[in-house]
Amino acid sequence: MKFFDSPEMRETLHRLLRSQMALKGIDYNGLSQRLAMMGVSQTATNLRSKINHGTLGAQLFIFIQFALGIDKLDTDGIRDIYRDVERDLDASATVEPSHPDKVSMDEPPSPEMSRVDH
Repeated sequence: MKFFDSPEMRETLHRLLRSQMALKGIDYNGLSQRLAMMGVSQTATNLRSKINHGTLGAQLFIFIQFALGIDKLDTDGIRDIYRDVERDLDASATVEPSHPDKVSMDEPPSPEMSRVDH
């Protein structure tokens, strides 16, 4: 299991923080205001970017936990999110995107596609 700066952990942080914010009913503006009351200056736009990309430092992560009123981290829950992310990424890597509506310009249309019902 790799945790250091991995796409899986970035997505795990994103899902964790978004779920914590949703459970507390706090949006990015509210989180920015709560952090400001603690002396941590982060705009709502900056927070949105860092959280959506899962690219925030440990100090900001801890301050966000304080600002959201999270008293204890559920490491089992975080591990579950991480496993879900791994499964999601594995599944998306093995499934080739299909585009049934796309027609290749190199191939003539099939008889079904060229038929017009009147």
